[in-house]
Amino acid sequence: MTAPAIPPLLRLSSSTPRLGVVVVEANGEIDAATAPQLTTALEPVWASAPGRVVLDLSRVTFLGTAGLGALLRAADHADTAEVVLRLVGGTRCVDRAVEVAGLGARLPVSPDLGHALHG
Repeated sequence: MTAPAIPPLLRLSSSTPRLGVVVVEANGEIDAATAPQLTTALEPVWASAPGRVVLDLSRVTFLGTAGLGALLRAADHADTAEVVLRLVGGTRCVDRAVEVAGLGARLPVSPDLGHALHG
């Protein structure tokens, strides 16, 4: 008898809806165990020199302090590279984590993907 497969805690995918824009969608938990996975997934995105990066966190079920740290590193990288970085929230765990940490000004959260793509 084999043990049932354990689903990954975080699944990431990326798309390019238009030239110069990369959307990275996260689905699952961003915590100490998975935050490095997010950072690693962003490396080729930064290397592609986009004008805008959207991190769609609307399917994130948990955002811990390590996840907030990964998002702050992404914001720092975006600032250095002069890339517009937008986050999509919409879930209580993401919106609340950013709010409680006092990071709303540093990590502005858009209510939906359309706003993040154009706002």
